[in-house]
Amino acid sequence: MRAFPKTSLFLGLGLCFASLVACSDDGGGEGSEDVDDTAGDSTESTDTADSTDTDIDTTESTDTTESTDTDVDTTESTDTDADTDSTDTSETTESVCEVWEITYDLTDSEFEIKDTPAAGAGDQVNVVQEPYTDNDHVGPGNFVLRFQDVDGDPGGLAAMVSYDMSLHFVVESAVTVATDLETSAGPDACGVTTGTVNGTTVAWEPAAIVGMESMGQLLCTGLLCSLGGFPDGEPVPQDEVKDQPASDFVFNADFSGFTMATTVIEQDDNSTVTWTYVGTEVSRELVGAPACMCN
Repeated sequence: MRAFPKTSLFLGLGLCFASLVACSDDGGGEGSEDVDDTAGDSTESTDTADSTDTDIDTTESTDTTESTDTDVDTTESTDTDADTDSTDTSETTESVCEVWEITYDLTDSEFEIKDTPAAGAGDQVNVVQEPYTDNDHVGPGNFVLRFQDVDGDPGGLAAMVSYDMSLHFVVESAVTVATDLETSAGPDACGVTTGTVNGTTVAWEPAAIVGMESMGQLLCTGLLCSLGGFPDGEPVPQDEVKDQPASDFVFNADFSGFTMATTVIEQDDNSTVTWTYVGTEVSRELVGAPACMCN
């Protein structure tokens, strides 16, 4: 993982606006331009080669005379490619029991930046909602959770198998700041974090999305970007792994949806960044699970 400036991109937004207070009255936005918020395309391709090259050349010749001279020349050659079976077993785990795997879409969740300087010049609520290209929209995103099977229903142990969220949004003020990030954690069959179902509530332990990776860039456009410590019109790359705080998930009775109360994920003197999650079930199935989910 490459090393980049330690300032978080989220908190960096606050820095962009922190130095603009004295300049905002004189039209500090001069030289700023709009930046389109374009969610990156993702292409996944799988090339599986299963090839066996077997050449067998068998020659049998028999020359029979009065003295019965028999000459047998048998040649058998087998050339087997070492890559005959190229099966990806990265997620192959021996199943010990079956558990409920439920995928939740995160539409209507909110990613908020607030408490920024210049009377909140950089404040913005970004909603997980289509069209994802709108400046104050983010997403798509989802959680995949697993639950032990308790008499045909989710219960017992819960595991956060994976998390994915696209963060592409634009904040416009005296400068224009475009954030383009892909964030993810897992998949982990035993969970990046786990908890016990208590009624319809799961309290995660640890209370975080452990090992969440953020990759992408921040782009500041405008003459005043340098006051916030960012180059004008030059992308600042981001490659960071951290544990993002997470609060309890509160589910409805049949576990077809959940909410997570507004939770601070980053904070400093220039901004506060929060997530409020709303999850809606999009799929549910019984799947094989390793021993860590079966105790």
